[in-house]
Amino acid sequence: MTSRLIFTQQQQPRVILLTDNWQRDVNHLLHLAWYSNQLEINRKYSYNMVDKALRSASDVLSAECTNVVNNTASVLQWCKWWSHDALDTYWKVKTQLTEQRDGKPPTHRQITQARNPEGKRWWTVEHQYPVLIPKSGIVDEGWTEQALKTWFLKYGRATIVTQLENARLTNHTKSMEEASLRYADANIVVCRHPQFDD
Repeated sequence: MTSRLIFTQQQQPRVILLTDNWQRDVNHLLHLAWYSNQLEINRKYSYNMVDKALRSASDVLSAECTNVVNNTASVLQWCKWWSHDALDTYWKVKTQLTEQRDGKPPTHRQITQARNPEGKRWWTVEHQYPVLIPKSGIVDEGWTEQALKTWFLKYGRATIVTQLENARLTNHTKSMEEASLRYADANIVVCRHPQFDD
């Protein structure tokens, strides 16, 4: 852990303790999401800025690193949380690619970027608790920045799921009660990808 001196507008120094870069970046992105709604701009622009900042924060939180960027391919590569079925598919794809490559095992990135016979991704990125919940909380319900951070650190992580699992999920919801049942109703069990075991 490092520290640095921060000066406020009054030039009064205060020490801020910094944790890992990814945790700092999640905090900054959540602040940006909350602050974007404090600006006096058209609601549709504010809503868009809040959404982008929250999705970026989720990507970093889900990867627990700053290597990830805000697109599906990158999140598939770096997200640490996968469904049980998504992991089963991962091992099958790894075996298929190894056979296609004459016994040479593919990299993790090559596996996550593989496509099914129809040319579609095997997996997608999902949230048990949709990003719509904190987005509405900020824009429509006046959440404080601390309320946003508290909610997000508990519920903001994404999961890599199969396309079949994704099709079983109920539509996005703003209801925490409905969201709490989305994965159970779709028979989705979340686990940590062994690629990221320390």
